[in-house]
Amino acid sequence: MIKHKIVRVLLTLLFIFFLLNQVQAQQNNINHWESVVLSNDTWKYWVATTVGPATNWNMPDFQDSDWSSGTGGIGYADNDDGTVISSTPTPLAVYIRRAFEIKDTSKIVSAILHMDYDDGFVAYLNGIEIARANLGTEGVPTPFNSFATDHEALNNNSLQPESFLLLKSKLKTCLKNGANVLAIQVNNATATSSDLSSNAWFSVGLTSSESAYRTVPSWFVNPYKDIPGSKLPLIMIRTNNQQIKADVKVTVDMGAIDNGQGNLNYPTDVWNNYSGKIGIEYRGSSSMMFPKKNMGFETRNADGTNANVALLGLPEENDWVLHGPYSDKTLIRNYLAYNLALSMGKYAPGTKMCEVYINDVYQGLYILVEKIKRDKNRVDIAKLEPKDVSGIGLTGGYIVKIDRSADGSYTDGFFSEYDGTGTGGGPRNKKVFYAWSYPDRADILPAQKDYITRKIRDFENVMVSWFYNDPKMGYTNVIDVSSFIDYWIMVEISKNTDGYRLSAFLHKDRDDRNPLIRMGPIWDYDLAFGNANYLEAGNTWGWNYLVPADGWGNPKWWSKLLNDVDFKNRLKCRWLELRRTILSNSSIASTIDQATSQVGDAATRNFAKWPIQGKYVWPNPYVGNSYTEDVNYMKNWMLQRISWIDSYLGGVCSTTGNEQLTSQIQVKAFPQPADGVVTLEVQNSSQEKVSIEVFGLNGQKVFSQLFPNDPLVSVQLQLRAGVYLAKISGAKETQTLKLIFR
Repeated sequence: MIKHKIVRVLLTLLFIFFLLNQVQAQQNNINHWESVVLSNDTWKYWVATTVGPATNWNMPDFQDSDWSSGTGGIGYADNDDGTVISSTPTPLAVYIRRAFEIKDTSKIVSAILHMDYDDGFVAYLNGIEIARANLGTEGVPTPFNSFATDHEALNNNSLQPESFLLLKSKLKTCLKNGANVLAIQVNNATATSSDLSSNAWFSVGLTSSESAYRTVPSWFVNPYKDIPGSKLPLIMIRTNNQQIKADVKVTVDMGAIDNGQGNLNYPTDVWNNYSGKIGIEYRGSSSMMFPKKNMGFETRNADGTNANVALLGLPEENDWVLHGPYSDKTLIRNYLAYNLALSMGKYAPGTKMCEVYINDVYQGLYILVEKIKRDKNRVDIAKLEPKDVSGIGLTGGYIVKIDRSADGSYTDGFFSEYDGTGTGGGPRNKKVFYAWSYPDRADILPAQKDYITRKIRDFENVMVSWFYNDPKMGYTNVIDVSSFIDYWIMVEISKNTDGYRLSAFLHKDRDDRNPLIRMGPIWDYDLAFGNANYLEAGNTWGWNYLVPADGWGNPKWWSKLLNDVDFKNRLKCRWLELRRTILSNSSIASTIDQATSQVGDAATRNFAKWPIQGKYVWPNPYVGNSYTEDVNYMKNWMLQRISWIDSYLGGVCSTTGNEQLTSQIQVKAFPQPADGVVTLEVQNSSQEKVSIEVFGLNGQKVFSQLFPNDPLVSVQLQLRAGVYLAKISGAKETQTLKLIFR
């Protein structure tokens, strides 16, 4: 058995070594690129409204003499059409064919299909499928009346179309000397779609310096352009001739290269941080329209089971996200938001900047992000087992999120019984939808569904009652107020247009651990901090929680909380505390500067790959001409936004009707910065126990201790060089402090 395992491991390593050599040989042998098919060539086309073409329409010997001819692209209403087809009746699909000649396949080592489409497509070369997006199942013919996932064309907005790379091993199966045919099917997303686009370019990488075909488009970027060493870690993905798809994970090979702080990382280096299998898919909602894709992946064992691993210094787990900033031209909005929330003493997804290659083709700067899930190093709540259908076990833990239904069925959660701030148009008009996140719809049992549904509805019932702010019966007995306050602050300082209405998480622990509903963690901030031109999100003034929104409105209990004097006073105190520390103007500017310093030269490489600077990308309210301009815009926006909140936030930070809000915990740390040991001193007049926890900026807890009600607690900490967050928690307040070890 052991011998067989060793043989399998050796064969896997040999295959990866072979593939690596193949890709690198192709990269090194390419002299230049030329196009053999251009979008504005003359194409044969068939418009399908009530019937599709013959089943062999994509074969090279198919007789297309009765098809129409026209200049590409073929479509309507996108201002990118060489041939405009009728939109009445609405075309369900368009089929296009282009014949071309290849002189010598031995001089071609790679090819790229660029495709600008609306809404989904599948492409064939001589009858063999070579690319697909937003439409059907790989390898399965798609009917003309199958609807695609909604997608907008990019090139008509001066953005680079999506690219699909074909390696030599694939070309051997489908490209031939002499006559070839590129055949593409483009389907609409609905039977009443307002537009359709089908623009295609096919280019080849040649080993010879001689000109054989035509010049590539002006926007063409060499996928194998030499990339120097990076100070950021590298993620290397090899798909083994598979296509990464949306919503269906494919098993591929992944390596992580991290040679340590101060050392450069090269794509040819050993995969020293991780080397193994992953299941990967494209992910996202509106971001799916962009050519730079967000990806979700699971680290896996060779047999396909989940493998918990520590990646790039983040704690062990198996579920991860590769966030690819695109419309966020600062590249750091999510990174910034998660680290601000963490500095406030709340769990937020751990992050690590990196640069990503797929099949040795550079993809740009990405952020490796912890996916939100139950885990001791993530959302630290009790594990809910199948046996937990009654008693204390049934009470937690749970994670739910305010969002759309994942599959549109709305059977993966439950609706609120009360209207939100939406203007209607959603599946239940103005009702907020709560989706089950942990356990998910596949695992959650009926008794567990009933329990968490009832707990959320109990909270909402309290919030519409006359006694909602009663000390003994009101919301303070149902929710963890401090978590709602910190969540509100994060959404408001950023004016995250989705912060209250989509991807808004709540969680509840088991009752013996914590019986209250907590808000968070925060998620999805790439359209925050002044990066959205709708729902008033670009303005530095006005309250985000009061925006009417659309079919996906905000829960109205936010407005009710903000009408309560006690809540407003506690919020005011927390705001003033944060403005003295984490949210001071100098701290915000310093945090942004530190993040952009980490990005460094990777910004130049990213925008060479994705040349969008100086161009509008949905939903930018501001278009800068350089990375510095985009960062400065965000920094100035944040400072203006926080200044407005200073002026208009209500509440009084002294007392409420029920409790003193003056701090009963005083914390000092010295020396700071420290070259060795830091003394953390806590003065505690609360007569309650105090806990001290210390976290690294990756979210990993490095120290934790509970102290009795001593009036003075002194702790000496000796940690590795870096920045840490100390969280000191009493019965009624939490203090946070930044610690720097040199």
